[in-house]
Amino acid sequence: MTAPLLLIPVMLFVVLAIGSGAMTVSHVNDSYFWVVAQFSGMDTATALKCHTAATLLQGLTGITTVTAHSLFL
Repeated sequence: MTAPLLLIPVMLFVVLAIGSGAMTVSHVNDSYFWVVAQFSGMDTATALKCHTAATLLQGLTGITTVTAHSLFL
C-alpha cells in the first residue's frame, strides 16, 4: 500500500516536466504559433522573435520550477 503512494509525487513531476518541455519552443510549424501571431496582429518575423522567446522562457521557468520542487519532496 505504501509503494503506490510514493509513486504519485514522482509521476506528478514526470507529467509536469513533460508539459514544460512540450511548450518550450513554439515555432512556425506549430498551430499555436499562428493563432498567437494572427490574433495579436504581428507579422511573421516579429511573432517569430517574440513568441519563440516567450515560450522558451516559459519552458525554462517551468522545468526549473519542477526541478526545484522535486528536490524538496
